[in-house]
Amino acid sequence: MLPTGQALDDLPPRPRVLLVDDDEVNLLLTAAALRERGFEVTEASSGSEALGLLSTRTPDVVVLDALMPELDGFETCSLLRATPGFESLPVLMLTGLDDEASINRAYQAGATDFFVKSPQWSLLDGRLRYLLRSSRTRLELERSKAKLARAQDLARMGSFEWWRDLASSFTISAEGLRVFGRGPQDRLDFIGVMRMVPPDDRHVFLRLLRDVIAHTSVLVTDLPLILPDGRQRVVHIEAEPEFSEQGSVSGYTGILQDVTDRRQAEDRIR
Repeated sequence: MLPTGQALDDLPPRPRVLLVDDDEVNLLLTAAALRERGFEVTEASSGSEALGLLSTRTPDVVVLDALMPELDGFETCSLLRATPGFESLPVLMLTGLDDEASINRAYQAGATDFFVKSPQWSLLDGRLRYLLRSSRTRLELERSKAKLARAQDLARMGSFEWWRDLASSFTISAEGLRVFGRGPQDRLDFIGVMRMVPPDDRHVFLRLLRDVIAHTSVLVTDLPLILPDGRQRVVHIEAEPEFSEQGSVSGYTGILQDVTDRRQAEDRIR
């Protein structure tokens, strides 16, 4: 049988909570309530003690009282966020002050969310589980993005966007920049790309591009390039229009891939 409040979800069986409060009574009552609801609780009575405990075992979430002597919750949270490895650890700030200034200060210090102190333990339980699920979802998304970036890098593939009404309207992903022989910190605009295209091919591509935009159609083409180091490459480009809420074309998004090896293999077969 599950402990009171334990949900059948993808969270750890007993999520680890670091509970920080200088008030012994509040610390005792909150810890007992969380343990009854399936949490494994480590208690700390000061911000300094909490920071020391973080180095021994990483919790799944930190519950931090905002108002404490010496190192208060806001300062503790700021120091926690400055510690490598804890930039994304969920932090719930407990406050007895339901005012905008305290809430803004909590967020500025790096708190994930805030909770006004209350004996309604089921609300605290629900808020913590929500934070834990949100944190897990974000971590999974970051892992998926990292895997996608790695796969695109191995496939020599990237993405790009072009928006009509933005000053920096043409952007290329870090993986896409590598296709063009650039580093992830380099900037490359549309004119810079066109300068790498041989003149005859450039004229053909620009005519095609004007026709695609005029007819709001899909762009699919192979573009020959000469990279800054002199290498000749062929980049396959596919892009489709993006529409505004009013139904007008707001730009294009697409993918690009270095297909030089494939084109050379096809030429050898012919």
